[in-house]
Amino acid sequence: IQKERTRHSLKRVDGLGQRLRTRLAIRRRRYWVPCPNYLWHCDGHHKLIWWGIVIHGFIDG
Repeated sequence: IQKERTRHSLKRVDGLGQRLRTRLAIRRRRYWVPCPNYLWHCDGHHKLIWWGIVIHGFIDG
């Protein structure tokens, strides 16, 4: 099923709800850095903490 067809169906069935959800969507920020490795992002994955395993990931942003 194409995305556009799904959007039209959702709009037809629940137009008000779709507008409210769209309005509350996260607005991404644009940023600029002078060179590679200037800004890093860190994220942790704690699903396996019961077994003593925590995974951290870093990415150059």
